[in-house]
Formats: sequence, structure tokens, C-alpha cells
Amino acid sequence: MARILVLGAHGKVALLAQPMLTGAQHTVHGVIRNPDHRDDVAATGAEPVVADLEQLDQHGIDELVKGFDVVVWSAGAGGGAAERTRAVDHDAALRVLDAVQRSGARLVMVSYFGARRDHGVPEDHPFHAYAEAKALVDEAIRASGADWVILAPSALTLDDETGIEVDEPEGSIESGEIPRATVARLIAEVVAHPAVRGLTIRCNAGGTPVAEALGTGRS
Repeated sequence: MARILVLGAHGKVALLAQPMLTGAQHTVHGVIRNPDHRDDVAATGAEPVVADLEQLDQHGIDELVKGFDVVVWSAGAGGGAAERTRAVDHDAALRVLDAVQRSGARLVMVSYFGARRDHGVPEDHPFHAYAEAKALVDEAIRASGADWVILAPSALTLDDETGIEVDEPEGSIESGEIPRATVARLIAEVVAHPAVRGLTIRCNAGGTPVAEALGTGRS
């Protein structure tokens, strides 16, 4: 079983993924910025860790990920100021990438369907800083020597868990919607199967069970 560090452990996707991971007998630590969220994270079976990714330097990030087999990035600045978005979704994410390359941990990055350099979001749009950050970080991950998987779901909903429809070959489907519970299942399945690596999985909700879509099983 793996030792897993979830960054952004109080996010809606992470709160759904952590019980799946602990239920599979993994040891899970969940990083939160707000200590008031300790009980919510602990209720998922994860061990809360209070740390502010925005404030940690490279040494601090290195220490945070030390000893973990898998690091799941489900964090984000949550919109708002472009400066904070860059600090979290770009700068801190790149420090995590640097750290896992040194530690050897596997990185599971939760991105979004449209993350690419030609994302098309206008500079004056509030989403621009996030789109830029995710595009640059995803590009850096693919160019790195890390053991990585990028999950790129379409628009997130609170619907019940579904199967998925994967954008393979790339450009074969347009972005739609996907339940957060399905993204949580994707995280759990990717963590459970180390052979799933070096992939960007763009997906919508669909009829194919997650395990089958990843080639890791049938149901």
C-alpha cells in the first residue's frame, strides 16, 4: 500500500477521493491551509497536515513531500487575484514538481480539459491567470523526468459518480461535464495502478467504467 500526500485536501474532489484511498488501505495525509478544516479531512480517514503551499519555499515543499510514494495535486487558489493564482497554481505547483523529481514520488496532477498553451482565454478574463498557470505547469510536467499522470476533466458537477468518455485520440471529443465523484474515482484508480503513467487523461462523464477506460480492469 502507498503513502499518499493530497494537496488541497479540503477541496470537493479531494474530500471524495480520500475515503476511496483510505478504503483501499493506503496511508493518506491531507494538506490544508486552514486549520479549521482539520476535522473535515480527518473524517475522510486522512491525517490532516496544516501547511500553506503559497508560503513554502522549495526546501519547505521538499520536506512536505518527503517519504510519500504518491503526491496528488488537487489544490488551487480558488480564483480571485491573479497574483495569488500564479503563486499557487504556477509557482507552488512547479516547486512540487521539482520536489517529486528529487524524491521519486509519483505525481498525479488534477488539471482541466482545456489546459493547453493555446487555451484561448482572453487576457482580460478573470480565468486567464489560471488557464496560463495550468498550461505552463502541465507542459513542464510532460517535459520532466517525473513519474506523472495529468487528469484533465471537463466542467465539474455534483452529480453521482459515472463512467468516463476519454478524449483519445486528442480532439475526438469536446469538453462537457463530469461529476467530481468520477474525478475522485480517477484519482483512486490511477493511484492503484502504477503502470498508468505518462498520460494526460482528458475526459467527460461517459458510459465506460473508469477502470476499464484506463485499461486496469473491467466491471
